[in-house]
Amino acid sequence: MEEPLKRTYFRWLTAVALVWTAGRIIQHVMPGWCAAPHVWASSGPILFILTAVCALAGPILYRTLFAHSKRNHTRIAADTFFTFERHLILIGMAALGLAMVADFLAVSFFYRSGSLLIALYAVYCGFPSKKRLALDRRIYRAAGGSRNPPDLVVYHNPRKRQPKIPKVNQQ
Repeated sequence: MEEPLKRTYFRWLTAVALVWTAGRIIQHVMPGWCAAPHVWASSGPILFILTAVCALAGPILYRTLFAHSKRNHTRIAADTFFTFERHLILIGMAALGLAMVADFLAVSFFYRSGSLLIALYAVYCGFPSKKRLALDRRIYRAAGGSRNPPDLVVYHNPRKRQPKIPKVNQQ
């Protein structure tokens, strides 16, 4: 499962990097042909906030919604978990795309560099490493790991699970 996720990650990262590089080369070689369009003064903060939402709040919200939708399941199927992880990668790449748009529109330096830093954080955190995938498998009780995920045990009566400790007579 790790290899297809890495391929997806690097495929999207390469696509965004190639588009970004091509756009910067075109802006450098033909400055009049591909000049930055007139942008509103508020487009910098808007792009900065959208990048922050995609990079920071997006994965948290998506993880929360996924956990909430699967709360009654004792195990999660491997293909469902794969789809979940792939969507997390795409949310991070959307943040990188928004940072690219902020760069192409030539918004103020503060918002452009802030968007880039936030997007780099999203790309860093979205990398599907073995350690992160193993942790996510344990958290969401997903099948397909190297070991079986723990079963969800629900105690309806908490008094039953507490062992009775015999009282010792102290004299």
